[in-house]
Amino acid sequence: MNITAILLKKVILEADSEIWARIRKHYLPSEYQSVYLVINNYFEDYGTLPSFDALKLSIRSDSLLNKIYALQLADDVDIDTNQLLEYLKNEYTQEEIMDQISKYLDDSIMMESAKENLENLHEIILHVEDRVELKDPQEDMGKMDLFDTEEDLINSLALGLNTEYDSKITFSRRDYILIGGKRGAGKSLTCSNIAVNTYDAGKSAIYFTIEMSARAILQRACAISTGVSAMNLKRRNLSHTDWLKVAKWWAGRFEHGKETFANYLKHQDFDQLHKDLTKQQLRAETQLDIVYEPSMSLATIRSELDKKVAKIKPAVILVDYVNQVKRSSFGGGQFDWTEQIEVSKALKSMAMEYEVPVISPYQIDSSGEARFAKGLLDSADAAFTLNPHTKDDECMTFECVKMRDADEISFTSKVVWSNLRIGPDTVLSPDEKAAMAETTGEESQDL
Repeated sequence: MNITAILLKKVILEADSEIWARIRKHYLPSEYQSVYLVINNYFEDYGTLPSFDALKLSIRSDSLLNKIYALQLADDVDIDTNQLLEYLKNEYTQEEIMDQISKYLDDSIMMESAKENLENLHEIILHVEDRVELKDPQEDMGKMDLFDTEEDLINSLALGLNTEYDSKITFSRRDYILIGGKRGAGKSLTCSNIAVNTYDAGKSAIYFTIEMSARAILQRACAISTGVSAMNLKRRNLSHTDWLKVAKWWAGRFEHGKETFANYLKHQDFDQLHKDLTKQQLRAETQLDIVYEPSMSLATIRSELDKKVAKIKPAVILVDYVNQVKRSSFGGGQFDWTEQIEVSKALKSMAMEYEVPVISPYQIDSSGEARFAKGLLDSADAAFTLNPHTKDDECMTFECVKMRDADEISFTSKVVWSNLRIGPDTVLSPDEKAAMAETTGEESQDL
């Protein structure tokens, strides 16, 4: 049975423009791609699918005309066009996978490491996913609920950076959020705070880091959560009270951490505590999981998510940061604006696919626009730019520059720079303080 011929014939006879819009030229065998082009040209010109008679009148090539006559004589089968399209996509997908694997085996070096081999396989998956539409174009309108489910509402994400803001805005499990800032503005610090807020709420977070090591992120997280000085923590220069806070937080990451911490209270030796904890498992579904990879690619991210999402059920995925992620292990880079836009689209797709919100910082220029690729924000459901002001101001302003389904609300949160905690209290920004002082001064003069 020739699935391609049967599908094209049924689409023309039924004038099924919905199915036609979902057919891609590369799904079809090469001998049918010229037929696809002539049908699609007619569809684009007239906004409707042609009849067989209209097709024949529009064709001047005898070989192409013969293909149309052959198409008209294809078998008539009682199979739905949606099902025929799925058969066609499945056939194309299988052939494309085999073709890509064959090329990989021909080109690969047998001395490649296990990690490189796995990354190459994920590259093949990404390639095929780009070429095959895997999701239905729309949900069933007859079954769609007007409201979010209770599960969606319970699992919505609050950033935890500002209590007042969280009372107004939370994010869904499929949202993609960008946080823009200049170099050193606090993009990674913001990610660390969101990760800690999620973890402290009893939920897991997966943090992909490119520039900072996993240990550096953990040290930040510990300081933010416990309130101890980040600098003193890094130098192991802690008071007795601080050691207790740090030991309790560290032990809390493990399944039997409470019992191990109780033993720590007797011997007061952090190195012994750590040694005892390494014999245990991390908590099953409440983890602060950090993935450090200096040459992060979409394949690396997907590989980690495939292994971990079902296991630890993260409430948020943080990718620090989008400008540094490569679409592929081969070529491209942070100065390739087309690649950055594709990476941004892919991160949004991951939020949809895994049903976990994805948050990623991006670099902005002096005007506040995204560096190299303004199209980065196209895929985002929300975007903020950071203004850390000065250290003496002890605050950070999050200016909302995009919000898809709610008001663009900005906020300013208190920052305790010693332990790197952002929020959750609202404070006035320096500009707001200046405006208030000016208003107060004018009122005093009026009196």
